[in-house]
Amino acid sequence: MHKLVRAAATGASATALLALAGVPAEAAATAYNTRTVTLAANPKEGMPNACVTREIHLAAGDCTWSQVPGGARVPHRDIRLAAGWYMWNDCMIPYGGYYNRHSWLSEQGSATAALADTGRLCLAGSHTFGSELAPRF
Repeated sequence: MHKLVRAAATGASATALLALAGVPAEAAATAYNTRTVTLAANPKEGMPNACVTREIHLAAGDCTWSQVPGGARVPHRDIRLAAGWYMWNDCMIPYGGYYNRHSWLSEQGSATAALADTGRLCLAGSHTFGSELAPRF
């Protein structure tokens, strides 16, 4: 009888381990670097840039890096990241009557990655700009 109880307990433990092994890991969250600013209707070159900067620790993996103006996800690029601490910068840069959006991601000792929308963005008023890093599976 004692052997039968031990065998049943061992079987139940093995079944529980198999059930846990079949549960998918929770997906990593999308990270954001955004800011809301009031933009001038007719920006002049030489006006101050509007920027947002953060330091972030990222796990190794593949991501889609996208600028996030008004809910759109363009431009974007796929990027492979090594685990480490990164400086993440996003800026609205004024020119003669328009803005460009630029994003940079840098890890100390590595080349800086860039993402730019160099289209002539004619914006005015409250505007949220920045970028996101979404894990790819």
